[in-house]
Amino acid sequence: MSQVTLDELVQLLDRTIVISSIHPISLCFLPTDVVVHDSPAQLAWMLDAPEPTLPERILVTASDAQYFHRFPMVRCEHDPFTPALNSVLYDRYEYIESHMLTQRDIGRRILADVDDAQVVVLMLIDGLSYRDVTGWQEERVKIEPCLVNGPTVTRIGFRNLVGDPPLAVCLFDYGFPYRLGFTYWHREDNALTDALFRTIGRVERTGHFAGILERLQAHFGQNGGGKTYVQILLTGLDGYAHGQKRKPPIGAIVGEIRDELLSLERLFTKLGLRTRIYLTADHGILWRDEFEPQVIGNAPGKSSPRCCGWNELYHQSEPGKRFNLHGEELFCLNYPKLRRELRIDDQGVHGGISFQESIVPFITVEVNPDA
Repeated sequence: MSQVTLDELVQLLDRTIVISSIHPISLCFLPTDVVVHDSPAQLAWMLDAPEPTLPERILVTASDAQYFHRFPMVRCEHDPFTPALNSVLYDRYEYIESHMLTQRDIGRRILADVDDAQVVVLMLIDGLSYRDVTGWQEERVKIEPCLVNGPTVTRIGFRNLVGDPPLAVCLFDYGFPYRLGFTYWHREDNALTDALFRTIGRVERTGHFAGILERLQAHFGQNGGGKTYVQILLTGLDGYAHGQKRKPPIGAIVGEIRDELLSLERLFTKLGLRTRIYLTADHGILWRDEFEPQVIGNAPGKSSPRCCGWNELYHQSEPGKRFNLHGEELFCLNYPKLRRELRIDDQGVHGGISFQESIVPFITVEVNPDA
């Protein structure tokens, strides 16, 4: 099967019907007049019918060996998860949400993957974009793009990830009686932290990852490796996006997150426990130096520049996309629109819909001591 770029595929469609292996999100980048079929058999029936058919550009996305002789087949090499996604994400949001991994799918994904695991670890990062981790080279680290369902704000993203009923409860039903929680967060209002850890009896606040490793080692020493779910809430890039007059050293911070992930892998390898470690984030960050803002409002300086409730819509000239999630109705702007001018200490923003904010990583590391 020959490989083609997306542009080459479009050029080929000018000449013939094509069967192509292609990422479903890449279909959003095709010209609007391209007709997509998922059944070569149905297409062949339509073409062979006695009624005349109008000439059009037709792409078939499902392969069937008995039609290989009739239509050329190619593999389209196109990565849809780049900043170019900003050109289609807002308008094709519902399609994209239904054709890729999303935050709300992660709980089911984990439950389907833990049958033989003795330990499940979920690392929740406050502010981390998919594009921040694509350079990680470790072969044992599997990285997938994941869509934030709805507004790219912490209280929505983390609730999407933990689920309702929470993942901790679901894993209890899968035979994980021990549940541990660790959090870096020190906030005046801990209502969200309480909600995220509400079914985990033992939750510890810690400011150093080394302390988490020590407590985990002690737990498994005391409990003989009993099946355990560990939920860890860590700071990421979010805190560096607000109230900062300099752009933070993103690479160094992301490197620390990678080191923490791999230190967990080393610990459970040393303990000889079959472990599934997952890392994901509530939302990504759109940094101010990577886009030209289009200001469409005059919202107050302390308000979110990318989303708002219905009672704040009068500050802007267009509402944006509406979401009703977790008891909140929020309206989110497309890239690169803002509700207000950026302040001097706004190094980054989130809350809206963009590749940078809406696509976060879902990372899996498996520890199999017997392998």
